[in-house]
Amino acid sequence: MNNISIWKDTSERTYYKKLDKDIDIDVLIIGGGITGVSTLYHLKDSKPKVALVEQNKIAYSTTGNSTGKLTYLQNDLLDKIRKSVGDKKSFSYISFEIEGMNRMVKLINDKKFDCDLTCVDSYLYTNKESEVDKLKDLSKFLNNRSIVTKEEECNLIESKYMIGVENTYMINPIKFVNCLIKDNKYPIYENTSIIKIEKEYDKYISYTKNNKIISKWIVIASHYPYFIKPMFFPIKVSLEKSYLSASKKKIDDISLISYSNPFISIRTYKDYLIYLSNSHALNKDIDDKHNFNELLKKVSDLKLKTSFLWSNIDIMTVDGMPYIGKIKDNMLIGTGYNTWGLINGFMAGVILSDIIKNKDNKYIDLFNPNRFSVKSIPKYISNTFKNVDGYIKGFKSNVDIDYKEGKKVLNVDNHTVLKKCPHIGCGLKYNEIEKTWDCPCHGSRFSIDGKCISGPANKDISISSKKM
Repeated sequence: MNNISIWKDTSERTYYKKLDKDIDIDVLIIGGGITGVSTLYHLKDSKPKVALVEQNKIAYSTTGNSTGKLTYLQNDLLDKIRKSVGDKKSFSYISFEIEGMNRMVKLINDKKFDCDLTCVDSYLYTNKESEVDKLKDLSKFLNNRSIVTKEEECNLIESKYMIGVENTYMINPIKFVNCLIKDNKYPIYENTSIIKIEKEYDKYISYTKNNKIISKWIVIASHYPYFIKPMFFPIKVSLEKSYLSASKKKIDDISLISYSNPFISIRTYKDYLIYLSNSHALNKDIDDKHNFNELLKKVSDLKLKTSFLWSNIDIMTVDGMPYIGKIKDNMLIGTGYNTWGLINGFMAGVILSDIIKNKDNKYIDLFNPNRFSVKSIPKYISNTFKNVDGYIKGFKSNVDIDYKEGKKVLNVDNHTVLKKCPHIGCGLKYNEIEKTWDCPCHGSRFSIDGKCISGPANKDISISSKKM
């Protein structure tokens, strides 16, 4: 069994050099997932000098661990948005999703991108009697706005009620991102972490371990921003972890998701069925082995043998809508996609590039990252407690603590690392399925030998690494 996503196994890896010099540019993009690469792509015909830095490999973090779905039937998210911001803005969100999906498909077809694009009907279902009316009301909301839904049945899962829509899509997300950068003219630097940003007059100075980048604009396109002081980020979001498998099974193409938690998401990819389950708040459950075993049990009930096994962490916002736009001055951000990162990340690149080019975009106000709602105050309070709870739980580890060179360390299979995450000092947990060190507070991940593979941490935890 491969303990990586199927996308990483079936896509080419990128090989860009690490930044080894100081540079002076107009726009610095921090993050090489779909948001950062889409921003880079949509700036390709503009005048500014642009560079992108990625702390790991292009599209190998959240983008490369996603389900690869392009659909606007997004579990109960639209109902959460309706409750938070009302029907008018909710319809704007759905219009944004449909526009984004169609723009991606047109680009794929026009440019002949090889990313395994598949057109498929999408289904949303519930197996709870108490949710049938909610799903019917959601269907009515869409139908009243000329989005056609239909009642459906599917023998793959048990359901009380199911609706479907036609002409949605599935892709291989890493292949799609790789296609976006094929004709890129700007420099890309992998294995390059930004550890500090300072403002000096009208410029930003971004520091790596050995070099600095001077830029007029900064686009923070990392999954969980490295720099959390702007917009009180930890209070405005929570994190959710999910577990995925890919198993050999030849069935007709399908894209399906349950209405509410515990979420089940199913899609096909060539001769594989991809199954997602056991989604939970990151600080609530950190027993990865148990959750992977639960996933495998569900998959075995379908008489499937798993070939790939992996997990993903998503950022959930208080009102269900992403944060895309200007934080302050010329600092922009794109994040908080509530498990639906492909369309949102691609369209974030459109919005952020339009802001840099001083071009109008009708969605700028809708996704303003500095927005505030009185209705969301209880969620802000809840997120505050989640952060505190995660930090307290983070003091413990599931691996015996030792001492080396006067530092607390953890050791597995002769791999010794520092005990604490360099972000804010939470104790690390060992994920024995994926062979990674994971932070239970904000989702930073490290390879078994201590290399940082996803943030918000931006330093390694090998025993030779300096403490933050």
